[in-house]
Amino acid sequence: MSQEAGPANGHETRYWLRVYGYPAPIGDELITYGDFYDPMAGPLPGEPSQHLRNGDVLIYYADGPASLFGIGAVDGAVEGPIVDGQEGERWRVKIKLESAIPSVKKMAHARGLTPPSGWHFLRAVRDYTFILLPDGDGPYLMEQVKSRAGTRGE
Repeated sequence: MSQEAGPANGHETRYWLRVYGYPAPIGDELITYGDFYDPMAGPLPGEPSQHLRNGDVLIYYADGPASLFGIGAVDGAVEGPIVDGQEGERWRVKIKLESAIPSVKKMAHARGLTPPSGWHFLRAVRDYTFILLPDGDGPYLMEQVKSRAGTRGE
C-alpha cells in the first residue's frame, strides 16, 4: 500500500497515528479542530488540510484498550472548511479502509511495541488526535496491525 500511496500523489508516504478512545468504525471523518503533533517539531498549528494529504496512511489506535486496531489511507484532498453553526469549522477527510482487527483480543497492544525510532507514541496519545510518526515507525506499526488483521475490514 505505501508504494502505491506515495508515487500516486507525487509525495513520500507519511504515516499518522489516529487516536480514538475506543475502537471505532474506520471511514470518512469530519475533523473539527487542528489537533496535530509531530514529535520532532511539537504541536502543528493550522487546519487539517495543511497536514493531511492524499495517500497519507492512518494507523488507528484506541486509548481505552491501548491497542492498534486498523489501517486506512487518506483518499483524496481534504475538503473544507465546512461551516457548521454548532460545531464551527470542520474538514471532511475521505478514508479508504485497508485493514482492521475485528477482535480486541487480537489487537496489537501498545506496551509491547518497540518502534524503530525509539520514540513511543504513548507519550502523546492523551493530548493529540493525529500524531505524525517518525521515519520507520509507520511501516513497523502497520505491520503489527496487518499481521493480526484481515483485509478491508474482514
